[in-house]
Amino acid sequence: MPKLRVQPRVPAKQGDDELKLAALTRDDVAKRLDVSISSVRRFEGTRLHPLIDDKGVRRFKASDVERLAKELQAEQRSPRNAQRAVVRAAEVPKGELAALVFERLEQRHSLSEIVIALRVPPEDVRELYHAWLVGLWAGELQRKEPAIPERHADRESSRWVTTVQLAQLLAALPAKQPTRISIARVVGDLMIPNETDANGFVEYRNLSELGGFDASGPIALADILARVGAGEYRVSAYGFEPRGLRWEVFVRLGEEAS
Repeated sequence: MPKLRVQPRVPAKQGDDELKLAALTRDDVAKRLDVSISSVRRFEGTRLHPLIDDKGVRRFKASDVERLAKELQAEQRSPRNAQRAVVRAAEVPKGELAALVFERLEQRHSLSEIVIALRVPPEDVRELYHAWLVGLWAGELQRKEPAIPERHADRESSRWVTTVQLAQLLAALPAKQPTRISIARVVGDLMIPNETDANGFVEYRNLSELGGFDASGPIALADILARVGAGEYRVSAYGFEPRGLRWEVFVRLGEEAS
């Protein structure tokens, strides 16, 4: 495999000037090109030449990204390249294909848009859609011997709160520190047989994972409500610096003034 030619760190003055123009992260580039993060990595050193800031983060110039976006659009219009895309899609590893489809499902792409963009059969997209929609917990229950998670009601960090209390938690997120906000919809209760009692059952909340987003500091309750609307939810905040669950709560949105 040829070694990627990533542009090294440059002298301080020149580096400052260059980095002012290279403000885009890998995530920004992936969203602009409508590709996965791994695809961006493959472009590095060949069709994109990022700079590296003092924290080791790769930064991309908007002009370079726009140039590549136009090139990719032109390639997609070519009949010959469309045929090549079919061949490439057949060679994509299953994990990479799942990641590409999941990304577009999160962006609410239609079935036809996904099939045309990725050159995969509709039935494959539907199968991946089912896996994406069902989620980990509901999918586990479909097994003959599901692994039963810890009951949410037994966790000290998991509790019901009001929207006012949730707004306070969101406003108290650390500034300039990344936090992963994950959301799951409460879709009912499940009665699972109690292993220690042949005639007894244990009640669990049935959750549908909706994914989430990264926050770089405090956010407003409206940011959550605008994404998911009214309903019952589990909202989790996971910190990266230091790593660990900051808090996890259950809330009924749309029932109280934010």
